[in-house]
Amino acid sequence: MPQLCVTDGCKYTSRVLCHCCNKNLCLEHLKQHNELINAQLNPLADDINTLSAQLITLNIDDITLNYREKLDQWRTNSFMKINELYEKKCEEIEKRCLKKIDLIQNGIEQIRSKISKLINEQEINIEDLEILKLNIYDIKRKFIQFKEKSMEINIHPFTIDDKLITIEETKLYELDLSNLSIPYRNIHCTDQSWPAMATNDQYLLIDQYPNIILLNQDLKIIKQLPWIYASIRNMCWSSTLDCFIIINNEKDVFLVKNHSLLIERIEKIEQQYWWSCTCSDTSLFLTNTTMGTNIYEFNLLSKCQLIKRWKPPYSCKQYEYIDDIEYNNKTLALVIKVSSNNTVYLELRSSITLDRLWIIQIDVKKSWFQQTIRCCSLKYDEWLVVEGNTSHLFHIFKNGKIKLMGEYKPSPINSILFASNILVMRTKDNLIFHRL
Repeated sequence: MPQLCVTDGCKYTSRVLCHCCNKNLCLEHLKQHNELINAQLNPLADDINTLSAQLITLNIDDITLNYREKLDQWRTNSFMKINELYEKKCEEIEKRCLKKIDLIQNGIEQIRSKISKLINEQEINIEDLEILKLNIYDIKRKFIQFKEKSMEINIHPFTIDDKLITIEETKLYELDLSNLSIPYRNIHCTDQSWPAMATNDQYLLIDQYPNIILLNQDLKIIKQLPWIYASIRNMCWSSTLDCFIIINNEKDVFLVKNHSLLIERIEKIEQQYWWSCTCSDTSLFLTNTTMGTNIYEFNLLSKCQLIKRWKPPYSCKQYEYIDDIEYNNKTLALVIKVSSNNTVYLELRSSITLDRLWIIQIDVKKSWFQQTIRCCSLKYDEWLVVEGNTSHLFHIFKNGKIKLMGEYKPSPINSILFASNILVMRTKDNLIFHRL
């Protein structure tokens, strides 16, 4: 039986089968179909011509500026180390010379004292004279030796290994949750530690009860200090203040200085039971623990003065709860739980106006009293949502579409991207590190 043309509204019998798309078409619509396909070539030609023009206008100095700055910083640091060694050795030479001068001076004073005594007593003999002559000759010899060549200095040639600086092609970033690399390091965590983590790319701060610990990119402990200010709820990094920010379960907010981990309580922040925190370049965002969660914005540039307080229905609805908040590139990601049906949403908002950019439902079947669902930002404005109850990870594109849902064992309760190429997964008992 003859088939009709597949074009909507066409009543003519198909005459041809288009092999490129496997569609039955009449002669008239075959012509339109062919024209439509050919018409798509022109935009492609325009795209490649535009890309070619952009490539020609690239300024190589602008592209290499950041890399040259890194090399300049390495050169400056190397010169500083050379100068430090130079100054140290100059000081050592001076100390050695002064010590020898003191020894010669002491010898001179001893001989002078002996001569004065013999002159006063007028009882010198030939033997005393010979001893004095030998002592003076010895002092002269030491003086001449000191003056001409008091010490040897051996300087080895300064060699630089070319491998001190390596230049490699950047690998295309592609996070595949279904095929994560084998963990290259595990760090055991104590049972009383909260899963809070924060990073400034160079260092990772973790709660390791009863301490807080700062790790470098080699996962070596840089600093460790006791934490005596109640349980840690959450933490984040502020590049503006150059410090970490920690909130506890007793309404306190702390600044923790980078490197030193010097702890300072912020006194002027309103007293609330805080739940989650994050920082933009200029603001600190805090959420409280109430149903119908409020979002507080504090100015980092003016001693954390309150700028704005978003209440329901702007922050969330009265029957909803913000489980986590995370800043990235002028946006805020909110993990929102709905109390009436236990559903969970990830919303992306403007960090300036709190206008919603997109929203997606996260299929986790969350019970109200189970552990926090957390999210973290990835490269290229993508997001990762971690849900420990069902051991699931959700990788989400910048446009709010789910790229991939994967399972992770043991169950994850937090995650963070460290130094742009290390994915840190926090489970109940361990920190697990994957290279991307």
